[in-house]
Amino acid sequence: MRHRPRGLGLPIPALILSTALAVTACGAQSTTGGSDDSGSGGAPAAVPGFDPDAGTIAVGNLVALSGPISATAREQLLGQQAWFDEVNANGGIAGEYEIELVTADNQYDAQVTVQAYQQIKDEVVMLSGILGTPSVKALVPILNRDEAVAVPSNQAAELRDEPALLPVFPSYQTNVVNAVAYLNEQDPSLKDAVYCELGYDSEWGDAVEEGLTFATEQLGTTVTSVQRYAPLDTALTAQMQELKQAGCEVVAFSGAVNNTPAMVAAATQLDFKPQWIAEFIANSTAFAGTPIAQYLQENVLFTGPGADLSDESIEGIRILKESLGDTDLTLQHVYGYIQAVAVTTLLEQAVEDGDLSGPGLRQALTEMDKIDFQGLNGDLTLGQPEDRVLPQSTTIYSYDPATPYGLSAVAVQYQAEETDPLF
Repeated sequence: MRHRPRGLGLPIPALILSTALAVTACGAQSTTGGSDDSGSGGAPAAVPGFDPDAGTIAVGNLVALSGPISATAREQLLGQQAWFDEVNANGGIAGEYEIELVTADNQYDAQVTVQAYQQIKDEVVMLSGILGTPSVKALVPILNRDEAVAVPSNQAAELRDEPALLPVFPSYQTNVVNAVAYLNEQDPSLKDAVYCELGYDSEWGDAVEEGLTFATEQLGTTVTSVQRYAPLDTALTAQMQELKQAGCEVVAFSGAVNNTPAMVAAATQLDFKPQWIAEFIANSTAFAGTPIAQYLQENVLFTGPGADLSDESIEGIRILKESLGDTDLTLQHVYGYIQAVAVTTLLEQAVEDGDLSGPGLRQALTEMDKIDFQGLNGDLTLGQPEDRVLPQSTTIYSYDPATPYGLSAVAVQYQAEETDPLF
């Protein structure tokens, strides 16, 4: 690995620039749209982040290396490294170029993210991750000004057609729609259940409510109660009382790992045990052996990318496990791995076109048709931004204390009969 220490010069525990990883994309699975100009550009010229003499391409990741979610954020980086190392072992991007991964601590803060981007933007050809929807939205106008490209580390459907972004995951809305459909497939009596939401007072909470509204419309019913809270709230008793009084039987939860203890504590205090639907980021290995784990096992289904994390017949699972060694595989590793596959696929197309500049990467992005994520994610349809379709399938997990990560897949890449392609 190459290490490229830098400083952001901020009055905060500042920018951490970390590992440079030798990588290739020979194994990236994709198809292209067959642009007439594709492959006609010759060898790419030097641009910021690309040194043809050194044979290196640098990409950057703005991720929370400090703060309450730093542990899971670092797992995303390990997932990216696993794929980059795999493709590196097979010759490099186009068989010639190594990737240097420059990571910067955005502290899960939009303002810090903008400052970090300004510091590294002239050192990278693109961003392989931006953690946090507010951070992504803060950067979009700047990325458009710079004609740059980034892979967002979020699932915001409203950013699906943003030219500056290469979104790769099913949206929050789609995950809720698929989870509700799965529950009703398993128990048709839930068609008449009372559906509710406990969510962030933010775009994420809005997205979950939108997905739940679509799902209940398919069942001929409505969302009965919506309760919101701030991301740093530690007491949710008032919201839980409202949900219980409304008779909620299925509750969609938008919350991260730091919110799960408060959710479980309030529900347990009130002896409230609906069927919960949560994103995988609400889970943590730290819950194992605690009362939280018991509540999750009895009452919560989780949604996310991935597959059976023990199934090494799946290419991505095998590569991740080989790379991680004794480290238990988590869905955060899978999340980063999926992003890395998208990055190397785009870089391969841009090198074929002979242009690794920001405009060149944007052009290459429109020439790509689909990306296949090795069984870890649904197919992503690309082309022109307005024609994009995010993955429409979701892997659904139950809480399983017998597994190292605590989640066991009960339905791999499940898709409801009725979905909305705009999600």
